[in-house]
Amino acid sequence: MIAFRIVIGMIGLVLAPSALEAARHARPPVASETYILIEPVRDGGGHARTMQTPDGRVVPLARRIVGGSLSEAIHAALRIAIGPLLPALDADARARSRYPNHCPDLGAGIFIYLSDEDGGFARKDLYLQEGASAPRLCEDHYIDITADAGSIASGEFEEVLAHEYGHVLLRRLLGPIPATPSRTPHSVLAVTDPVTAFDEGFGISMQPLAARLTATPGFRARIERRDPPSPRDFWFSRHETWLRETAVPNDDFVFEKPEPAAGADPREAWTASLVSAQIDPCRLKNGNRMLASEGVAATFFYRLVNDGPEPPTERLHKLAAALAHIGRWTDAPMIAFIRGWGEAFPPERMPATRLFVQTTYGATASDAAMQAAATLSCKGAGAALDDFVDGLKSVRAGQERLVGDIVGGRLAIDAAIGPGLWIADRAVRIPAQFWSTTPGLPLVLDLNSASAADLRLMLDAGPLADRIVSARAEGRFRSFDDLFDRARLLSMERRRIEGLAAAYQALPRFVRE
Repeated sequence: MIAFRIVIGMIGLVLAPSALEAARHARPPVASETYILIEPVRDGGGHARTMQTPDGRVVPLARRIVGGSLSEAIHAALRIAIGPLLPALDADARARSRYPNHCPDLGAGIFIYLSDEDGGFARKDLYLQEGASAPRLCEDHYIDITADAGSIASGEFEEVLAHEYGHVLLRRLLGPIPATPSRTPHSVLAVTDPVTAFDEGFGISMQPLAARLTATPGFRARIERRDPPSPRDFWFSRHETWLRETAVPNDDFVFEKPEPAAGADPREAWTASLVSAQIDPCRLKNGNRMLASEGVAATFFYRLVNDGPEPPTERLHKLAAALAHIGRWTDAPMIAFIRGWGEAFPPERMPATRLFVQTTYGATASDAAMQAAATLSCKGAGAALDDFVDGLKSVRAGQERLVGDIVGGRLAIDAAIGPGLWIADRAVRIPAQFWSTTPGLPLVLDLNSASAADLRLMLDAGPLADRIVSARAEGRFRSFDDLFDRARLLSMERRRIEGLAAAYQALPRFVRE
């Protein structure tokens, strides 16, 4: 989900002209009629109308858009750049999907609902009003998005469309998004949970792809930084979008952030840890934190689509085939995807595994590999040239051995991953969005992926949080009992953690929009 207007910054990596042209022209343009534009049906006061489904959900009442200058501008934008690529991908996904969709009045295509709500959302089900006929339920996915002449000219429309279509593709092939444990506001900077990271990371990966394929002059001006600076770019969500375009291709999200200062207010330190883009070049995320990072997932998907032997269009179709092979959400969807890709395309099992190991520095399979890479990064950041050159050879050789062990069946790709040890405290409330001033959700943490700032907020700024982080650095906890023993918890501390684990189990299901 994207709930903000977008301003793009400088691009970190750019496709070579030949690759860019191949991506643009790999398939013939698709007629824009494969995109079906719909809009709200309004009441006498101009408000968008809704209806209730048989199972009690409130969904929009919509109608087709016929003609008009905005419709013509949207269709023109959909005929170029990433626009012509998505309908063929969607048709492929529909053909492969095991999850039925039924919308006879609209047929098959990518449905775009031009709503009043700023941002973009991937949603399912609405009622369609056709002439004087009674509204009929359309049980299919659609992209809820706002559009105007400015967002089309700047390329914001096509970027949000690409992101949200990423979510639609996942839901077509894996089914409805399941309930997830983390309530932490999601962003490319955040660590949430493996399902949220996979879902949002894939959507995010479509944004730099859209940027690289764009033929929209305003979009090109933004990504090449030829647009004039504006103070509105200081706003967090605009900067966060800029990071999606630059830091994702550069794999910056594998790094940890600097530790909170000693004595810092726990709430302020927690908020700062979520919104800060600073990195500690001497520390990499552990495997659990890598799998729960949207940024890391986005980097892998971006590289998988752009670094293969075929143009990005063909890679996206192979990605759809791999997702269809998996066919459902799991607790660790990224691990399932890596394995599924290798099963769907056996000759590419080793290259895909290598790409994942290189992206994550082997953190999901080996703590030693991750630590060796972190040590090398620290030497590089300190300009220790001789030590860096020697270490570089060793890390590269170690990664290749790791790939061989994984592909050869001697080591699991998730060998260094611990189970989710989730705890919750209803008394510690957090906002649903970073910019909200109303804490409304309980803080929920996984003791194998929570940061020091997370733990200090829930457990108070004291030695317990620090002991847990220190013990976990020696390897993921295999159970709560393993945590109790290795972190040397006192009886009172054990009871507290057990109470927080019980509180998590008692929480209602949480499904992100």
